[in-house]
Amino acid sequence: MPRRHVLYLDATQLVAYSWRAGEVIERARFTSDADGHARFAEFLGEHGDSLFLLLCDLADETFIAEMVPFVRGPDRVALIRRKLAQHFFGTPLTCARSLGRARSGRRDEQILFCALTRPATLEPWLAALRNAEVALSGIHSVALASEPVLERLQLTQGQTLLLSISSAGVRQSFFEGGRLRFSRLTPMSALSSNDLPRACAEEARRLHPYLLGQRLITRNTPLTVRVLVPPTHIDDFALACRSSDALQFELIDSRQAASRLGLRPPPDDLYSETLFVHALMRRPPDAQFAPAAERRFFRIWQARFALRAAGSIALAACLMMAAHSALDSFELRQDSGRLIDEGQRAERVRRDIIARLPPTPVPLDTLRVVHERSLQIEHRSAMPEDLLRELGTVLQQYPQVELDRLEWKLTSPAGSTAASQGDGLPPVQAQLLMQAHLPGEYGTQQRRALELVDMLTAELGRRPGVQARVTRQPFDVESGQVLRGGTRSERADIGSTPQISIQLSRTLAP
Repeated sequence: MPRRHVLYLDATQLVAYSWRAGEVIERARFTSDADGHARFAEFLGEHGDSLFLLLCDLADETFIAEMVPFVRGPDRVALIRRKLAQHFFGTPLTCARSLGRARSGRRDEQILFCALTRPATLEPWLAALRNAEVALSGIHSVALASEPVLERLQLTQGQTLLLSISSAGVRQSFFEGGRLRFSRLTPMSALSSNDLPRACAEEARRLHPYLLGQRLITRNTPLTVRVLVPPTHIDDFALACRSSDALQFELIDSRQAASRLGLRPPPDDLYSETLFVHALMRRPPDAQFAPAAERRFFRIWQARFALRAAGSIALAACLMMAAHSALDSFELRQDSGRLIDEGQRAERVRRDIIARLPPTPVPLDTLRVVHERSLQIEHRSAMPEDLLRELGTVLQQYPQVELDRLEWKLTSPAGSTAASQGDGLPPVQAQLLMQAHLPGEYGTQQRRALELVDMLTAELGRRPGVQARVTRQPFDVESGQVLRGGTRSERADIGSTPQISIQLSRTLAP
């Protein structure tokens, strides 16, 4: 974070304060003349990377409260811009603050329009800030910076007239419900008395009729006047500021107020500039007087800060991912080392077991090969039970087929010669040849006999792992045979039994 500075400006001088962790330190003072402006430009050159806030304590400040129609979005922006141009023609240092909506009728919005009416007083200082291209976050007034002070002191209830003393004079700010409604500064040269406590009391009494005329307060209701004074002057102010039916004076110890605000060390003098400087740095008001042109370099600083923050976040994320990956790699290396140790330990145990075994007539590698071949031979050995079971299951559905003969054998299927050249044994196929005949009535019903054989073969081929093939049809159906028909042929075929042969095969695992 860059170092932050508050530039406290009054009619005679500009004071530069730095702020860090609740401590306000005066850095330099610059008079309102050519020499002071030159020294201020040198100061900005030495602190070009700092963030600046300008706090004005000037008498040329105007406040106008007005009820306007309640609108939102671009219409509200245009309405406020038009009203500011109407009320404060000739000054760009303006702002507007909402005071809430009316509770009846159209529920219009009450807006407080504020302006610094003499921009020439600020122009030399703003020109130096522009030339130095430093980040100016905003231009604020002591009156607007007083709201956080009342909020932290828990004095926001009802109507309050707050009196504060600075080197510029006595500022009187009127608040209602903790919101600023009016403020004015009486310079030291314009005070009615040289006695400061008596002058504060006189200023409060002079302001009371004005507030009545503006209908900000009601008659026959005492106005609470709170005065910020150091503890060493409380007795003097107590003698001068006596309460009456119209004004009820209340003295606030500036040291206790500074402690409650978090300012350290608390101010020792009569003035309260550092109190408002601290309040401004703790929570700058949303409303400020600087136009967009004066805040150009602040916007650039914000964009640069956002990019740096995004880069820092990305770098932190990359570092976290790298650390996570490094931790995973470390754990994987540990697991790999542990597995290697376990593998070496298991290998040593295996060698010890082998060393304790009695000697064998042949090497272990030869025994391993023989064992594997014996397992393969065991897998290749087969009995006809499986094919016989499949055949019996199907023949139960065809009782007209009468079994004559069965032949069982193991053969090598076609194309297995290439496979036998490898390390494994060639595949083996188990074959079961069934020879059967059909009843005599099928002798004159060739079509029916052929359909029966086809159905029997198809049913056998649907069994798992079984291939079925007809090796002999009940009749000669080749194209080279002579087909005969007629009643004489039918009489010649009476009493003959059609013979069929079906081969079942199943491939065994190698």
